[in-house]
Amino acid sequence: MNLVPEKNSDFSTTEYWDSFFTKRKATFEWYGNYENLKRLLTKYISAKDVILMSGCGNSDLSLNLYSDGFINMTSVDNSEVVIANMNNKHKNKYPGLVYEIEDILNTKYADEKFSAVIDKGTLDALMPDGEVESLTRAMKMFNEIKRILKFGGRYICVSLLQYHIAQFIFSYFSENGWIIRVCQCTEVEDSPDFNGQPVFMVVCTKVNKIPGANPVLEWNPDGLTNERLDSINDLLEIVIDTQKSVSMCFDLTKCQMEDISNNYRFEINCSQTKKPRYTIMIVESPTQKNPNKMTFAAFIVPHGREHEWLFSSEEGQDILRRNCNVDRLAIISMHRGQIYKNLKQVQGELSRLMLKIAPQGVIRRGETILFLSLEQQLGDRKIIMESKSEHSGNFVIEEVIGQKDETYRRLVFLNMPHIIQSEAKLLTENGEIKIDYSHFLSDYIPYLGLGVGILANRLNRESKILLIGLGGGVLTNLLLNAYKNVNIVALEIDLVVYKIAKEAFGLLEDNRLEVNICDGLEYICNAVKNNDKYDAVIYDVDVKDPTLGLSGPPKAFLRQDILNNVKSLIGKDGLFLLNFVCRASDVKAEILNVLKTNFKQLTSLKIAEDINRVLLAGNSVEAFDAHLLEQTAAYMNQCTKSNPLIACDVIDISALKENIEDI
Repeated sequence: MNLVPEKNSDFSTTEYWDSFFTKRKATFEWYGNYENLKRLLTKYISAKDVILMSGCGNSDLSLNLYSDGFINMTSVDNSEVVIANMNNKHKNKYPGLVYEIEDILNTKYADEKFSAVIDKGTLDALMPDGEVESLTRAMKMFNEIKRILKFGGRYICVSLLQYHIAQFIFSYFSENGWIIRVCQCTEVEDSPDFNGQPVFMVVCTKVNKIPGANPVLEWNPDGLTNERLDSINDLLEIVIDTQKSVSMCFDLTKCQMEDISNNYRFEINCSQTKKPRYTIMIVESPTQKNPNKMTFAAFIVPHGREHEWLFSSEEGQDILRRNCNVDRLAIISMHRGQIYKNLKQVQGELSRLMLKIAPQGVIRRGETILFLSLEQQLGDRKIIMESKSEHSGNFVIEEVIGQKDETYRRLVFLNMPHIIQSEAKLLTENGEIKIDYSHFLSDYIPYLGLGVGILANRLNRESKILLIGLGGGVLTNLLLNAYKNVNIVALEIDLVVYKIAKEAFGLLEDNRLEVNICDGLEYICNAVKNNDKYDAVIYDVDVKDPTLGLSGPPKAFLRQDILNNVKSLIGKDGLFLLNFVCRASDVKAEILNVLKTNFKQLTSLKIAEDINRVLLAGNSVEAFDAHLLEQTAAYMNQCTKSNPLIACDVIDISALKENIEDI
């Protein structure tokens, strides 16, 4: 039995509905049954109300409301077939149920007769698209509802709120000065026959328009809290975002995501601040895709530790999933600037969402969502400074407690909040906080130091190093602590960052370090003009745009004219060292080809549990082979162990050979 019309516009014709209800006499519920809607619907009507049920069809909604005490109700439809069927069905047992043939666009009822008009799918049927014909029908219906509804009465519209419908209903009633509240019918989403399209209840309350007053627009996501919005566009944006998120959750439940990868990421915003409160990363088994068989758990990352490899890299996340012994793991990270009381509060906030993204088999088996974490506490993140820089934008300096109760101080630029710009481990000695100069966020720092060590170990004079990108000063501190015969010119474009390096990250300044606040490209060009020479040039500078796939160095530093200048600065015996961070394989190949064209020697050192690569380039005949690097590492470790500020090895020589990559 085919009940689907040939075209959408048929939904608005009496002939289609007469045919529909002739063929289908069984109850048909659009957009959920009474139990799905009862909690919200009964908030906005009372037993005293005189109610008009518009476009009632053969739904049991009128009967259910009547049985619950809402007896002053008239149900109307323009289909003679369905009205005859409903009268025959209920006239003996429920004589008080009134069903009448009426066209909601033009009724016979007196002005202001009703205190509530309920519309469950009628607007959607009358307005299948945004064409003029549909808009005209909807306008007639709204005008009629405005006429027959009492002052203070409510038009309650249950709808899918397609964009053209949402835009029209919000515009019409806000222009008439009515109060508009949009509720999300979450019980519909919890029903077993939910199809992935969220249902909304738009409650429009008739009040007098106040000249010059802003429209009253409210969003009610849970039936409890109302959020006042500034504009129709804000309300439309929330509806669209809700539709997308509900659809995504439905696809996750059914395991029918179109993305062929096994990782999905989304954010949950704070309802008050509109800023991200949680980041959810969904990690799935590549083999088990049956939604009825998949297992599921949620893992709460301790506050401030979301940058760690286990939680931030695809490989680490999959290891975490396997360690949790589930097919799908939701990895939950908390955001700086948000307040979290305890694990119980976080679980309470997210328990419903976790049910919505769990594979359907978990729900059908009646399993409780398992929340996991490394510890019973949320973790500790304390922001000690929050400010803005002209060059780098907003930033924070925060202190975070690690797994072994160590305290780490971090610089994070908020345009790239998931990347730690600089990190220092803090020590407490006799009540005084000091910097642990033996701690490095990534092995790329000691590996850059290893490149400088090649020079420091073989030159019988002081070596002159040009470092582009001071940052928090961690690399300069290592070089000054490890090698007594190096002099560093460090360039930093951002004066604020230089001050942070001194005041928060323990930048060591003596006569071997010269810091210049300037543009690195300009400095290189001027240095060549001045015939300056350096034994090594180091690029440790980041890309401010996180969408490019290249995090460092910026492409401008790899232009041919700039590379020519670098080669001029270091000569045939000097070294060119780069902290190279690139996620895009095509960009990576392009840059490596450019470097191979310019330098006879090019070696890459990979960093365990990181995408960083340290590139060593030069034009001498000496290759950066394993023997040279291991010999230099032994020399470097000897130097750092002899300095009381480090007093330990900084390079694992046993792993060094495995980290040398062919290019």
